[in-house]
Amino acid sequence: MAICYRKVQNTSAGSKTFGKWYGRSVIIDTVSTKQLAEEISHSTTVTYADVCAVLAAMSTAMKGHLQNSHKVVLDGIGSFRVGLKTLPAATSADFDSSKIAGYRIIYGPEKHFNATGSNEMGNRTGFFIKDLLSGISAKEAPKNAVVDTPAEAGA
Repeated sequence: MAICYRKVQNTSAGSKTFGKWYGRSVIIDTVSTKQLAEEISHSTTVTYADVCAVLAAMSTAMKGHLQNSHKVVLDGIGSFRVGLKTLPAATSADFDSSKIAGYRIIYGPEKHFNATGSNEMGNRTGFFIKDLLSGISAKEAPKNAVVDTPAEAGA
């Protein structure tokens, strides 16, 4: 299994990288909660109905916690919290809930530090690995009909 990508060319005329080529991930399918429940039920001793019930209850429980200003952490997946989009106020006293223009969910993937040693100051060195991306690879998406031609200025 691999993540699929498509070749795309930067067509922003004012960009330093105008005409350069990049890869963009491609979604080739969507998986529903019911499909996940089916997969989970086949790989565990839990029935499909039980998995669906647990996932539905998790959604309701997460909503309640998020709306009570809690961070929800799902082991192996990551954390979820509510973020705000606000309008500015001239002073602290002028800011109230009427300045809240919107809400969003902020997701932080679970990650673990992979130590590779230590530096000359004795601090450990290494990098973080996001659990959901561990072992990932990439391949070009099928039927990628992109022609590699030089970009024309102003086009």
